[in-house]
Amino acid sequence: MAFRFQKASCVGLGTFNMYILHPQWLAKHGIIEAGTEVGIETNLTQPGFRFRFPDRKATWNVTPNRLVIESWDPGFDCGELVARILNILPETPMFALGNNVHYDADLSEWEHLAGAVRDFPLALPPASGQTVAQRSFHVAITRAEHETVNIQVSLKEKEVELACNVHNAVGKQGNEGNEAAIAAAQSFFDHRAECNTLAQHFFGTLIDHGSTDS
Repeated sequence: MAFRFQKASCVGLGTFNMYILHPQWLAKHGIIEAGTEVGIETNLTQPGFRFRFPDRKATWNVTPNRLVIESWDPGFDCGELVARILNILPETPMFALGNNVHYDADLSEWEHLAGAVRDFPLALPPASGQTVAQRSFHVAITRAEHETVNIQVSLKEKEVELACNVHNAVGKQGNEGNEAAIAAAQSFFDHRAECNTLAQHFFGTLIDHGSTDS
């Protein structure tokens, strides 16, 4: 049994005019097709919108300081859409951009992980009536001056989870971070492949590429 794809996302942190990013504007600029079915939700406790695209298995979360495009389709390029938006809005100040992917596996997969992870002593709760809900093993790799790759495998009560993130501190790279953010967003699938390789190196994970990656 291998780890199965659950969801992926591209997260941009910056200063967004969220009222520009509405379905009509997206269709006008060819980011979505005209007539695309869109569900719109508002947040009554803070500024923000959520767009749901049922046909594309995707959601967009738009707030004044964050744009998140998330999908449950392994072939959906969340980063490509973020990059297209930033190309159209080059004045948008960007601080950070992250590409993320989440997998899960049956609890039995724990037995096939690297020995150092598999044999870590089971933690006992400090008091009766308590249970250990999760044990996690995290590795952060500095790949470039402003870029960090984070991979974490977690043993939970009913499953094993693998979470991967490539974090780019684009605001420290000049030009208000826009060009660096576009380049990072366009590396969405490359970052996923690199995370899979690193997870296998450190944790011994096996990813079901046939049903997860494009």
